[in-house]
Amino acid sequence: MDASALPSDLPIIQAPMAGGPSTPALTAAVSRAGAFGFLAAGYLTPEQLRASITRTRELTGAPFGVNVFCPGEPSDPALARTYADLIRPEAERLGVPLGEPRWEDDAFGDKLEIVAAEHVSMVSFTFGRPDPGVVEELHSAGCSVTVTVTSSAEARVAEECGADLLAVQGTEAGGHQASFLDRAPNVRPLTMLLEDVRASTAVPRSTT
Repeated sequence: MDASALPSDLPIIQAPMAGGPSTPALTAAVSRAGAFGFLAAGYLTPEQLRASITRTRELTGAPFGVNVFCPGEPSDPALARTYADLIRPEAERLGVPLGEPRWEDDAFGDKLEIVAAEHVSMVSFTFGRPDPGVVEELHSAGCSVTVTVTSSAEARVAEECGADLLAVQGTEAGGHQASFLDRAPNVRPLTMLLEDVRASTAVPRSTT
């Protein structure tokens, strides 16, 4: 990790955890302790995200970041129906009704407008990389940009879009993998993956 790339005293990042754990109170406490706190925008409404940013700033004057989910492409309806047919017998056996396939972008555009308007210190992206134009707009708003990658190929794509930092995620990471290019499971442990990324990019590295 290039510690100088973080606007904090300690080269430690609080991982943004969507779904509730990354509260303003936790983010502010991490920042007050000298590390770099993160809010998770995933699953929040735009209004909730704005309120979380406001509350965090009430609790600390230290810089912090916001993590945003990159939306994927809508699924092929035919593939969704095929998959539903595949699991239907098991669903019927368990008495679990199958839902209808749906796609949404988690209010991606609205959340980008908010983080830019609020001039948050850092915006990180997971499950994809933003378009270069989005990165330019965030840079213009004074935000640095981080992209989570799980392979050297993803690292190169993130570098090409103008990312300032890479959050390199190996198989040791808890929860899910944030892969967006590689369809096969990523089997590279972090130490080996870091070597791959360092050999193929010039972007400062951060690990999660």
